[in-house]
Amino acid sequence: MTTTPTTDRPATPAGPSGVPGAWPYTDALLIRARAEHARRVLTLGSIRAHLEDQPSPRAVRTAARRWIADVLAAAEDIAAKKTENTR
Repeated sequence: MTTTPTTDRPATPAGPSGVPGAWPYTDALLIRARAEHARRVLTLGSIRAHLEDQPSPRAVRTAARRWIADVLAAAEDIAAKKTENTR
């Protein structure tokens, strides 16, 4: 049994590269994405090393909670500053 393609779907619009549905990867975007990934890997590696240095499971969990609290505090501070700058 063969099926016929439906024509009631809209065509995928061409991206900036001219290819339908293509994401506009440029060297600048690729470099930025790789830099962000490297920063994330290094940061998480540093946190992991700190947690592995802890002497007990309880100390690991306590240190993790402190990391979480510090990251959330930094995020709140940055978000507040960005909110003030948009007013």
